[in-house]
Amino acid sequence: MVDFLRNCPQYLANGLANGCIYILVAMGFNIIYNSTGIINFAQGEFSMFGGLFAYALAVSAGLSLPLAVLLAIAATGLIGACMERLMIYPLRRASVLTAIIATIGASIFFKSLGRVLWPNEAYKVPEFTPGNISLPGATVPRQFLWVLGLTVISVLLVYVFFSRTRAGRAMRACSVNRQAACLVGIDVSRMSFYSFLLAAALGSVAGLANAPYASYSIGLDLGVKGFTAAVVGGLGNTFGAVTGGLVLGLLEELIPGFLTVVMGISTGYKGAVASILLIMVLLLRPQGILGKGMVEKV
Repeated sequence: MVDFLRNCPQYLANGLANGCIYILVAMGFNIIYNSTGIINFAQGEFSMFGGLFAYALAVSAGLSLPLAVLLAIAATGLIGACMERLMIYPLRRASVLTAIIATIGASIFFKSLGRVLWPNEAYKVPEFTPGNISLPGATVPRQFLWVLGLTVISVLLVYVFFSRTRAGRAMRACSVNRQAACLVGIDVSRMSFYSFLLAAALGSVAGLANAPYASYSIGLDLGVKGFTAAVVGGLGNTFGAVTGGLVLGLLEELIPGFLTVVMGISTGYKGAVASILLIMVLLLRPQGILGKGMVEKV
C-alpha cells in the first residue's frame, strides 16, 4: 500500500492527461446529441483524422507545426460537415436509430480509409513542446500543459457558444423539440450541419493532443472512452463531459495501479475499466452524474 500511495501523484497526472482527451471527445458526442438526438459513433475517427492529418502536413509536407495543426482541424471539420450533408441530411426523415446505425457505417468506412492512407501501426506526430516536467512525485511531458490548456479553452468556448450565441441557443432548442424549433423559424438542418462541423473539430483537437503518436486504430478506443465519459457525466451536458472524462481518466490509472502494486494482479485489466464503469452507470444512474432524470406525467 505504501508503494501505491507513493505512486499516486504519477497516477493522478497520467489520469488527468488522459481525462482531458476524453473530455474533448465526449463534448463532440454531446454537441451532436444536443442538436440532433443522434449518438455519432464515428466521433472517434475524427480524432484519428486530426492526428494523422497533422502528421501528413507537418512531417510529410514539411509545413510548420502551428499551420499543420490549424489545417488538420479545418480538414477534419470539413469531413464532419461532408458526413452530415451526404449521410445524415438525407436521413433527416428517418428514425434516430437509422441515423445512429449509419454513423457506425461511417466509422467503419473512415477507419478503412485511414488504414489505406496511413497503413503503418503508428506515426510520430511532432509534440508542441518536447521534453518533460518534474513535479513532486511525478514526471509529465510538456505536451501535458498543451493538453490541459486546449481542454480548458475548448470547454469554455463550447459553454459560451451554447449559452451566449444565437446559433448555440438554436442548437439547444433543436435538442428539446426539433418540430417546435422548426415552427419558430430555426433552420434545423443548418443546426445539424453546425453540430457535426464543431464535433469534428473538437475530435481533431483530441487527436492532436494525443500526440506524439497517431494511427488508424486510435479512433475506436477514443470513441469508446469518449462515449463512456459522456454517459458517465450525463449525455448532453457540457460539464457532464468534463466530469465523466476526469472520472474515467483517473479510474483508468488508479484502479490498475492498485491492483498491480497492492494485489499483485496484471495491468491487463486497464482496458476493462471503461466498460465496467459504463455498465455500472447505466444500471445505477442511467442519466449520468450530472444528468437529470426524466419526469413523465401520466
